[in-house]
Amino acid sequence: MALTQSLDKLSPQPASNHAQRNNVIPFPSARALLLVTLPHAQLRALLHSPLGVYVVNTEAGREEDRVQLDIAREDLDFTLHTLLSTLPLATIGPLKRRVSHASAP
Repeated sequence: MALTQSLDKLSPQPASNHAQRNNVIPFPSARALLLVTLPHAQLRALLHSPLGVYVVNTEAGREEDRVQLDIAREDLDFTLHTLLSTLPLATIGPLKRRVSHASAP
């Protein structure tokens, strides 16, 4: 029967074979923080747009909100295009490299 023959092939392989073939080392993507200032009325639109997933901090001022977006550098073009098309009254601030803290061993 085919079932009994296939069970022999499912036996565990030595771990060393898998470790030798796996030579890919993942590197975290470079991230950046983008500061955006916008009128109070547009905060809801930003949070419900595709850019809402990038929002990491908001600060409410008297007449405007300051929002911090945490984006991958590869997403910068998409982010700027979406900001300009959906929130024309927003002011785009500086782009800063996000400092990641090394975890303790």
